[in-house]
Amino acid sequence: MIQPQLSFDGDPNGQAYERWREQFCRQVANVDFVPVGEGRVHRTIAPAILPRLRLSASFGSPISFVSLGTNDELVITMSPNSALSGAMGHRPLEVAAGDVTIGDPSIKGARITQIGHGNFQTALLPRKALLRACPNAEDLIAGSIPGANPITSMFVRYYDLAHAYADKLAPAELDAVSQHLFDLAVLMIGARGDVAEEARTRGLAAARLETLKSDILAQLDSPALSLTVLSAAHRVSPRTIQLLFEQAGITYSGFVLEQRLLRAERLLRNPAMRTRKIIEIAHLAGFHDVSYFHRAFRRRFGQTPDDVRKLSGESK
Repeated sequence: MIQPQLSFDGDPNGQAYERWREQFCRQVANVDFVPVGEGRVHRTIAPAILPRLRLSASFGSPISFVSLGTNDELVITMSPNSALSGAMGHRPLEVAAGDVTIGDPSIKGARITQIGHGNFQTALLPRKALLRACPNAEDLIAGSIPGANPITSMFVRYYDLAHAYADKLAPAELDAVSQHLFDLAVLMIGARGDVAEEARTRGLAAARLETLKSDILAQLDSPALSLTVLSAAHRVSPRTIQLLFEQAGITYSGFVLEQRLLRAERLLRNPAMRTRKIIEIAHLAGFHDVSYFHRAFRRRFGQTPDDVRKLSGESK
């Protein structure tokens, strides 16, 4: 069986586009892709299948996504760099770039148009499970959920992490990530009572910890990295950050130190970094006290940085 082509780049008026539209868009995605305006159609699509929901991140030229009415899930939809327009049955849909909306693909002809060039992301959630958690979810179809809302921002960031690492996780890890993303979705939509409390305890805490880790890794080499800076960026107290790490069985300072040491060890083994001085490697890994770096490195790996570099060179 020939696997359907996921992405397309070319003339929307030829047989190649119609073949892609039929074999992938209609038969696999259950959505018709209708070009907007003149010129080439460019659309790269990267799906990710999780136990409780399906993610699809795509990028490309303006296009309309028209439902065939064969899917009973509800879909959370967002575009960080393009406004969205359309209609869900009798409900008009107008959403600013960066905001989030809920679509209903069970409505035949329901349409969402990505007006500008950019990203288009969706998360398909089972309707019954979502309505059990958020009885009001269908009332929000075609509405706009502000992207500036802290929970919405957390959902979007965790979506990106889940999509990026879905194919690298073990089944148990994937199940946990799926549950956490679902928890964030129901909090974003407006879960109440015990459902909201459970989602906060489980999904929000896990997602917040992962986004904190991601931010830390992105600025490991920065002298400005600190608990105070992170707490301000994430709008939580320093103690909350410490508790999130402690609940995961580590400390904030322990995590930062371990990641810096691991980065230093990778850099020392990297042939492309062989001409760099040890002090430069230390700085690149985020250590600005070289004596402390040497002590911490030897305690962690049982070898000096020079030993690791020499042994790495000898093994080539």
